[in-house]
Amino acid sequence: MAINNYELAGKPYTRGLGDNLKTVVEIRLSDGTRYSTNMRELSGDRTSEQEDVLIQAVLDIIKAELDPGSTIVKAQAKLEEAEHKIAENANKQNELSELVKQTQENARLSGKLLHIMVLNSVMSKNIAYGTTYKELVELIPLAEIGKTYMPNDLITIEDSSHVEVNGEGKRILIHLNKEFTYNGEPVSAFATNGALEQNGTGVAWKFEGKE
Repeated sequence: MAINNYELAGKPYTRGLGDNLKTVVEIRLSDGTRYSTNMRELSGDRTSEQEDVLIQAVLDIIKAELDPGSTIVKAQAKLEEAEHKIAENANKQNELSELVKQTQENARLSGKLLHIMVLNSVMSKNIAYGTTYKELVELIPLAEIGKTYMPNDLITIEDSSHVEVNGEGKRILIHLNKEFTYNGEPVSAFATNGALEQNGTGVAWKFEGKE
């Protein structure tokens, strides 16, 4: 069925595959012995649709192309949509950043509370059982060779020569008083009269039971 003297110039056909499948439609405007044609691509397989539907679809495309106002409006709408998505992503990014900051702050506070709890418990010699001492010092990471620690940091060092008296394990708590780079020094260096204890670098706090 022709629309405004437009008719199909040939049988519509498809090209492309999947999401890129297009239907090629060519329409012709006849005026006596003169005629003009326009060919456009429609998304998907539309070869089974009625002639007037296909002609109108092509005319709509041509109209949009010839109507600068319509094109600008559509482009503006797409731009606004893109800006909205960017703003949403920015908000989500800000929310994520705040969550990361809060998590880091919570971790910092948790670490500080852990530091105070362990140090206070061990230094006050208020631990009655070796197993309790073991559980506490296992909360503090083992010293890493080559890592630099700051004043007031807590580290632990395994002392294979330590003889357990109450199941306290062989990991010993060290409280540092100075900036210190650990290079495998033994617990004995931090024990009473040890080189690092005497120069004020740090002190080893072994389990001694509740006084």
